[in-house]
Formats: sequence, structure tokens, C-alpha cells
Amino acid sequence: MELKEYMEILKAKGLKVTQHRLEILRFLDRNRTHPSLEQVYTYMKEKFPSISKMTVYNVIDSLIENKIINSMRFVNSTELHVDFETDTHFHFVCSKCGHIYDIDSELDLEKILKNGGHKADDYNLNIYGVCRKCLKN
Repeated sequence: MELKEYMEILKAKGLKVTQHRLEILRFLDRNRTHPSLEQVYTYMKEKFPSISKMTVYNVIDSLIENKIINSMRFVNSTELHVDFETDTHFHFVCSKCGHIYDIDSELDLEKILKNGGHKADDYNLNIYGVCRKCLKN
């Protein structure tokens, strides 16, 4: 995405366009690795040496609250991870290297839940195992 598109996303949600918001969006868009808050902070600290951890966390919180990015936690991890991809998708978490992969699926969970008489407010599906890179090693 271009800088202009990030600006449009922020404006559409009624958020002020700031250097910090733009840089975090750019980082997440270009690094779709589901980074932890600490990883985002480390990146931002390199770009903006005087930035505080609280500023980074507050910016991320505002982006999550406005549904511009997603947040998630994984089994056996206390860290919050963030994801630029907001469309419904699933995650594969490698138990060896810890890498998190996006998985597209045709599985219609909303239909499955509705057929069972349920209404979900939110859901996520994480699959745990060993990724193909680790299987080769």
C-alpha cells in the first residue's frame, strides 16, 4: 500500500493522521508476521528513538479499537500479537520455530454456528503443529 492509502484508512475511521500511526501501519502491512507488541515497539524505537513504549501501545490500541488491525493471543503465550489482515482467516502456529502463518479457508464457521443454533460475536481458529520449513530440517 502507498502512504496515501494508510492516510485514507485513518481518516475514514475519524483518527488523526500521525507519523506513529502511519509507520505502524506501514510496518504491519510490510511485515505480515503477526508481530508481538514488543516487536512493534523495537521497530518503532529504531525509527523514533525518543518514542515511549506507552505511546506505541496506545497507538496499537487505537488501531485495534477502530478495527484497522486485529489482535490475537496464542496458546502458551502471554504476548499480544497484531495482524494487518482484518478479513476472516485462520492461523497456523509452528510449535518448533514459533512462526505464525495466515491460512485462507473456505470453511464457513458462521454457517456452521448458525446451523447449530448459535450466534458468535467473534471467533478465531488457530492450528498448531510443525511448519513445512521445520519438517524439512
